Amino acid sequence: MRAVPAGRFGDPEQDIGRVCVHLGSPDFKYMSGETITLEGGLGQRP
Repeated sequence: MRAVPAGRFGDPEQDIGRVCVHLGSPDFKYMSGETITLEGGLGQRP
């Protein structure tokens, strides 16, 4: 778990599900063809 900067694994409902719901909202109607990585900060490590 020390390897994940967020200090925990992502919770399917609290973390991943909320992103999916938000992406389906009218706020993101202009967004298309993007890849969103939910990785708890792993991409920020050297």
